[in-house]
Amino acid sequence: MKITPQDVLNQTFSRKLKGFDPDEVKNFLLQVAESLEIEIKEKEEMRMKMEKFRENYSKYEKREELLRDTLIAAQKFSSEVKSNAQKEGELVVREAEIKSEEIIQKAFDRQRLLAEEIKSLKFKRKEIEADIINMLNSLRELIETYHREDAEFDKIEFLGK
Repeated sequence: MKITPQDVLNQTFSRKLKGFDPDEVKNFLLQVAESLEIEIKEKEEMRMKMEKFRENYSKYEKREELLRDTLIAAQKFSSEVKSNAQKEGELVVREAEIKSEEIIQKAFDRQRLLAEEIKSLKFKRKEIEADIINMLNSLRELIETYHREDAEFDKIEFLGK
């Protein structure tokens, strides 16, 4: 049976010649002592539970802080990876553009060289054609000269018979 403060205030003791009944007072004090002892034990248990809750709460706060720091670090890492990937992608594209410009420039240079070489070859062909025509003309003139000489030689031979 729990005794409340109101029970203590309302408690009355019967009177005897020498005052209150000692047995009643002793019994009441025993009840108060038992009740106080129970309350003290409960209070101590509550204090210990509260201390455990505080320890657990502190652990959870530390875990939460660690998780928050980890999440922030992961977000930073993710941002850095994304930024680096974007920069690397831009660099790859830029290098590809430069390489394609070089290839196109080389193709234009090669085309120009080939055009110049074709022009040079056409000029040489015309020179060779002219040389061949000149040589053929020279050979025709030489053959004609041989024919005239043969004709003159035949005239000389004919007169001599």
